[in-house]
This record gives sequence, structure tokens and C-alpha cells, in this order.
Amino acid sequence: MMKGKTEIILTNVETGEVEVHEDENLITNALDKIINIELAMNYAPNSHLLPIATNLLGGIMLFDSELQESKDNIHFPSNSHLVGYANQDVNTTDKYRGSYNAIESGKTGTGFVSVWDFGTTQANGTIKAVARTHNHGGACPIFNYNGPDNPTTYNGTPEVDRGWMPIRYDGEYVYMLKGDSNTHVMRMARVKIPMMSLGCADYSNVQRTYEVIASWSTEVTTHAWTYYGQPRESTAYADDPFCYEDGHDGYIYCMFYGAYTNGDYHKSTYEYDITYFTIKYSDESYDKSETVRLRSGTTYWTDKSFGDLYCAYRYRGHVHRGILYRISADRKIIYKIPLDNVASYSAIRILSNDVDDYIGELDYITSHEGCIYFEVMHYTTSSYEVLCGVLYPDGVYLMLNVPYGGQSWDHGNNRRYTDCRTCDDDLMVWGYYNGDTIVRNWAANYLGTINNLGSTITKTAAQTMKIVYTLTDIEDEDEEDDGGEGGS
Repeated sequence: MMKGKTEIILTNVETGEVEVHEDENLITNALDKIINIELAMNYAPNSHLLPIATNLLGGIMLFDSELQESKDNIHFPSNSHLVGYANQDVNTTDKYRGSYNAIESGKTGTGFVSVWDFGTTQANGTIKAVARTHNHGGACPIFNYNGPDNPTTYNGTPEVDRGWMPIRYDGEYVYMLKGDSNTHVMRMARVKIPMMSLGCADYSNVQRTYEVIASWSTEVTTHAWTYYGQPRESTAYADDPFCYEDGHDGYIYCMFYGAYTNGDYHKSTYEYDITYFTIKYSDESYDKSETVRLRSGTTYWTDKSFGDLYCAYRYRGHVHRGILYRISADRKIIYKIPLDNVASYSAIRILSNDVDDYIGELDYITSHEGCIYFEVMHYTTSSYEVLCGVLYPDGVYLMLNVPYGGQSWDHGNNRRYTDCRTCDDDLMVWGYYNGDTIVRNWAANYLGTINNLGSTITKTAAQTMKIVYTLTDIEDEDEEDDGGEGGS
């Protein structure tokens, strides 16, 4: 068992004034979950996890509002904005990211002390909470939400029926989709892959058998544009699993936009600019809804056509709890559109019109609480680099100066993370890899500790900040003598 203590030291470089804030921390259940997940993935606790102080808790995140103090509060928060972060590396250029002080960090007699330094240009603003996270999460909390390794696992499908893509995970079963472009039928199957609980006769690599549990017609029709002044019926077939997304509200959504007309596919000039149906899984009925046709008046960007219609295709639009997020036609804005009242949409401008940058895509994986990750193609002197951003549910967005190679679906390891994001209770991420295998991982931007500060900190450009975080091993105070031989 561990306990944590945070000491934050602010020093005014102009006046020499020093502020010191000290608080104790709550250790969450995230560490137990990650260790159990690694064991279930056939990995003993390893260098991804240990030592705890420099791996499992090797990163740090700063937030502008308090975090719920609960051991079960383990996910990257949607109601507290990120102010700063750091991991085990040195950084002097990112305005959010601090540097690890290896000289002042190290083992103590009963634990480990970690020290981070933030310069006058870094992590400025209001700070009300501090949390430790994984070393990878501390490198970039809105990109490294997947852990450091990507093992594949058999998905239970026979050789004659392969190519299933995961759509959701409920902590026990992985649910997968596979469409047929000849019959225009989508099937759903599930395979039991427990991660957090195993029976006495179970083991993690047990032979699996998939079970087909539902199917539905993929046909979508809408009055998408007019022909000689009359509405024209347009038809598409959502045979591709990438057309579907778990809305995390008990429904899977199949989302289409407008129709293709003379190549002008990304302009909202049709009778309906949103067309979708849902599959209800909350009651395990898997009923398909009637097609819903809406006119929001917003523009959109997409490039995936199915018949006469264009599909959101996940990385052009996300649905979360009945709200559609999609990229505007000029790729400078993200629209937030409540599907039950499209007229009340909001437009969040991410980029100004006078820059060459553009929103490349929305990330395949949404966060647990509904934050939308996105990627911006940032133009340098002669080429583009990819930057990471996050849009919070309240409309606030943050874009980090953390370029990386590759796109969200790849992550540099050829593992395709379709939109089966972190499950509700655990920290699992699932994705498609190959015909009979799926890839699994865990979110690395978890809340490993929670420290709500006793007094609010407002860091300014005149101050440096040092964070001294001490982890101490302690005996479990709840343990009781079992009364056996040798007990005291």
C-alpha cells in the first residue's frame, strides 16, 4: 500500500517571493486494474509497469478544477481542463509540458521522490488538482491514451468467417461487426474475453468461440437532393463496420451525411445533412430503428461514399451520448450537434481562416467521459506535422505542441484502433488487427492518484514551479492478524 504527498513550490523570478503548497493524495484503483490487465494479456508485471514510481506513476497531470475524490475515479476527466503535464523526460519548448528533474529525484528510505520543474512559460493558469499517471500518459495525455504494448489475441472466429471488427467491450465480451456487400446484411458477434475477473478454471489464453447474436439490413435511404425541383430518394448500404459507432448510451449509431452531387460532397446543400439509424443493445434486443433524417444547416467534411450517400466513417464524425461531433467543410471548425435538437448546435472554431493548418481528422478513440480527440495538420516552413488536440464537452479545446509520426489509426505500430474505446469500468482499448485477431491495450492517461489542492494556485509568467511528489510504502492499516502461528 502507498500514500502520496505533493509539495508545490512557486518562485517569482522578479521578486524572489516563494509560495509553498503541501497536500496529501488519494491512490486510485487504476494501478490494480492495469496490473490485472497486463496479467490477463499474458504479461507478468514488467518494465511497462515497474518500477511504479517511474512507469505506472511516471507521469503527472495538472487540472484547473477539482477531481472527484474516489478510488474508482480513474479516467481522464472531461470536466477538468488540462493545464500542464510531464513525464520522465526533459522539455523546454512546450508551454504545457514540464521537465523531469533526475538530479533531485530518486529513492528514499521508504519510497521514491519525483521532482518536476516548470519554467515561466509553462503550465500557466489556475491549478486546483494534481494527478499522477503513466509515463506514456505524461508524455502527451491526449495522444498516449494507449499503453506501450499492443498484443494481439484470437477473436474466436473460424477460418471460413474472418475479418470481424470490434465495436464495443463490456468488461466480459468483445462485440464485433462484419458486413456482407452482396446480401447487404450486417452481423454482430461476441466473444468472451474477461480481463478483470477469472474463474478458478479460466486462463487468459483459453480457446475462444464466437457467437453471432444479431443481424440487420444495412440499407439507408433519404431525400438527399432534388431533381427538377422534386426530392430524389438516395440509397446507400452501410456494409462497412467503420460506418458504425458505439454511442455509449445503449445504442450503436450508423451515421450518414448528404449525397454525392457533381463532386460537391462536403457542402450542406441537400434536403437532409444528417441521416442515421441506431441499433439498440442496452436491452440486448439489437432492434434497428427507423431511419432518422435531419437538417442541421451545418457543413461537413467527409470522403467516404456508399452509393449516393456519404458516411461519417468515424474519423470524420463521432457520436457520443446522442451528440454528433463533425468537422466543417473548411476543416477549421468542429460542430457539436445534439441529435434531439439539431437547431441548438454549437460551432467550436479550432483554427482561424488565415492559417494553412486544418483539422486532419477526429481520432478513432473517444475518451471515457466524452472528450473528443482530434488531429491538426500544422504547416511549418515547407511541410505539415501532426499535432494533437482535445475538445471538452463544454466547448473548451486544447491543442498541444506534440508532433508525432503516423495517423491515429496506426500509432506507429501497425495496430488499427477502430472505435472501441476504453470500456466504462476498466481501462481497456480494443482494435482490429488481422483476419482472426484483434489487438488490445489500455489507456495510459488514467488518474493513478488524485490530489485536490487545499488552496487554489494561480501560476503566472513571472513564476517558476517545482513539484515534489513523494510516494511512500506503508503497511495496510486494514490488515488484521489472522491468529495463526507466528501472529502477534
